[in-house]
Amino acid sequence: MKKAIIFDLDGTLWDTSNETQKIWSEVAKQYNLKNSNYKINDIMGMTKEEIIECLFKNDRELGNNFITECQKKENEYFAINGGHIYNNTLATIQDLYNEFELYIVSNCQSGYIESFLQYYTLGKYFKDFECSGNTGEEKSKNITRILHRNNISFAIYVGDTEKDYYASKVNNLPFIWASYGFGICEKYDWCINDISELKKIVYLIF
Repeated sequence: MKKAIIFDLDGTLWDTSNETQKIWSEVAKQYNLKNSNYKINDIMGMTKEEIIECLFKNDRELGNNFITECQKKENEYFAINGGHIYNNTLATIQDLYNEFELYIVSNCQSGYIESFLQYYTLGKYFKDFECSGNTGEEKSKNITRILHRNNISFAIYVGDTEKDYYASKVNNLPFIWASYGFGICEKYDWCINDISELKKIVYLIF
């Protein structure tokens, strides 16, 4: 049996909320939007369509254009400058890579995961990844895609929100809650306060 770990990205491996806040505020000025102070933490983990519904449901075309421009600038910025990667993330990924297949599934835009992998030179450690920006589908279906595409019968999902929990359970996967991330989650199989704690838990599961 393959030993696979699937990670969420934002709130699990890194935090880009401060930088994203600045990018959105700058783009909002270009669009002459009165409300340029969006609460980025409140929409982290949402798909593009969910963000449009949340912030621009009265003008979806404006919302689509605005968010498309924001996401383009995010990808460009993070590929060059990175974000705030959580403590011990790099060392933990490198350690797990020796015995586990690693994957990423996120609700982010196309190119965002690539920016993360490029800046931290982590491409070789992750066998595959998927996001809603590529498929137009939500997280549970993209987890299913990763499982089928890589012939994985069992995996662990690591994320920071309740939506991550439900996405993992749709696929009958154990869920490890990253409590240091953005979300509050009352349901989980295991909880970690630092990503380095993952190393002990995965050996109990597998």
